[in-house]
This record gives sequence, C-alpha cells and structure tokens, in this order.
Amino acid sequence: MRTSLDGGRGQPAADLLASALGRSAHPFLMWEGMSSVPASLRGTSRPERQAEVRRAAEALDGVQVVHLIGCGTSYFSAIAATYALPKIAGVPAVAHDAFEFAAYPPAGLDRAALVAISHTGGTESVMAALSTARQRGAVTIALTDVPWSAVAEAAACTILGEGGREPALPKTRSYVVSLLKHYLLAAAMAARRGRTAEAYVQALEAAPETAQQVLNATAPGAQRLGAAMRQRSRIFVIGAGPNVATASEGALKLQEVAHIPAHAWELEEAMHGPWVSIDREDFVVLLALQGPSFSKAAGFATALAQIGAEVWVITDAPNSIVGPAHLTRLALAIPECLTPLYTVLPLYHFAYQTALARGIRPDAMRLDDDRYLAARAALPR
Repeated sequence: MRTSLDGGRGQPAADLLASALGRSAHPFLMWEGMSSVPASLRGTSRPERQAEVRRAAEALDGVQVVHLIGCGTSYFSAIAATYALPKIAGVPAVAHDAFEFAAYPPAGLDRAALVAISHTGGTESVMAALSTARQRGAVTIALTDVPWSAVAEAAACTILGEGGREPALPKTRSYVVSLLKHYLLAAAMAARRGRTAEAYVQALEAAPETAQQVLNATAPGAQRLGAAMRQRSRIFVIGAGPNVATASEGALKLQEVAHIPAHAWELEEAMHGPWVSIDREDFVVLLALQGPSFSKAAGFATALAQIGAEVWVITDAPNSIVGPAHLTRLALAIPECLTPLYTVLPLYHFAYQTALARGIRPDAMRLDDDRYLAARAALPR
C-alpha cells in the first residue's frame, strides 16, 4: 500500500515520519493500534456515529448497486463489504481498486452508489474515483477517520471512525473500524428495506467485547508463531468468501511490517495450480471459517500436510481439522460475513511478532532507510 506522507490537511510529512520512526523497541505504535481496536469499535458505535450511518442508509434508498473503492487496506475492507451488503441488506455490491475505478469506471453509475474508503481522507486515487462517480450521478458516501478531510467534504454523506489518524504507517485499527462501518451501514439499510437484521445487530453490539476476547485469546499463540519466522523465506495466506479480504490484509501486513514475501490466495484458486509452488520450508496460514468453504478448506489442510509444509489453521469450527501443525479456534457464534472483524486480529499479532523476530521496526515501512524514503518520494501519485 502506498501510504501518504503528506498527513492530510494541516500535518506536515516530517511530523508523520518522525512519529513512525520514533520508537526503537516494543511496544511500537503498531502494537498500540492493535490494542486500541476494542475501544475504537466501541467509539464507532456511539450515537453520533450511528446517526451518520442512518443518514447514509437513507441516502442509499433506491440504489440498485453499491460500488466500494479504496487502495490497499481500504480496498480489502471493500472486498469484505461485498459479502455483507448482499447478505444483510439485499443489495448487490462490487469492490474496485480506486485507481481502476477512476480509470475504467463502470456503467450505470446514475443508478448506483459509491462508498469511498480512505483512512486519511486524502488518497488521490480515491478522490479521483469519487469525482468521477459524482459527475455520473452516483450517490456518494465517504468512510474515513479524519474529519474535514478531502473525501469527507466531497461526499454527500460521511461515516467517521473513532481514533483519528493512526501514527504507525501500516494500518491495523482503521481496517477493523472500516469493517464495522460497512456492517453497521448494511444493517441500517436492511432496516429501511424491511429486511430482518436482528442477529447482525446483536452481533455488532457485542463487537468491542468480542474483539477484546479474540485479542486476548490469540495473542500468545500468534507470538509463538511469529517468533519462529526469523528464517522463513515465504508465507502464504489463504481464505475464501469474506475472508479473502482477511487473507489479502494479512499478507499485506506481513509485507509492510516484516518485509517478508507473503502471498494471498483465494482458496479455490490456490488449488488450481498455485499450490504446487508451496515447499516444505514454507509457512501457510489457512482461514477455515464455518460456511460454504469450510469442508474444502479442511480438506486442503489435510492435503498440505502431505507436502510437509507447516500449516496454521484459524477457524471457528468446534470440530477438529486433520493435518495442521497449528490450530487457533475463535470462539465466535456469528454469521460468516461478519467474521473478518476478528479473523484479522491474530494475523496482526503474527505480523508484528514476525517483524520483531527479524529485527525490523514494524511502524516504519522501511522509511528509516534513505533508499526506500527516496523511492517513496518518487512513486507516482
């Protein structure tokens, strides 16, 4: 993900860089971001935020399709939302990389909505896509954590998240908050469209407590696994359904934070050729959540054991899965489309601990190296 260093309005690049490079030992800023997830989820459910969600849901009355755009982490949150909006609100949804949407906009935007996702509210590709959507008659909604940002001012409605801008360059807390905003919006849309959504609403009300439980329960195991990654050369993260987004976000964090080649695959596609590139020296993270893909994921774990690759399965299923060397069970009893709120949390801990094991400062995305700082400045906007 190209992380903007201009800080949005009123915050110079030097301040952001100094913040990201300000710590040289645990706890880093990324640790604080992960730890703040429950409180940020609670804040994002406050009455003021719920009022923003209701206004956005009202603006979406009558739209035939919702397009969601973002870059990097925000794009992955858009992918997760495309599973929740149809399931909860009954509205088709499509995720796009913001640059691709702006360069190659879809047809029918006058009958559609655009949800523009930008943690900082100033991502240029997101702004370009938002401008295109407005010109073509789409209803525009902004999801951001920075009030008075460019995307907030340009969209018809804005849903803010709690906590403001994350000081660490790799984003964690903001991704989970973005997911909650999607789910709250889907539930509000369902209510306006006469659809039953009580089970989703109850699950979302418990989100802060559930996130805290997952963080507490999974951190020790993720720490042990991360500490063993010092000599690993490749990691594969595999998921299906809504957790394709989790796989992508988990792999991105391993790349940004630990600088390790990490590959995100969709489960079925992994089994159509790419799996043969996995060696016994590789580490595989397999997301096996209860739902249509569970039995296939369990079977894949068994198959990978034949290769000798070390496999970590993250699941909410009470029954055993044969084959993995490591198994993390999440105590969840929620619809599958909401599970990305929690499945990413052990992956964040894992990426953080992998960075520490490799002697890497997780906040900085290599910008403590002048070569990478120069390269970042040279990247096209």
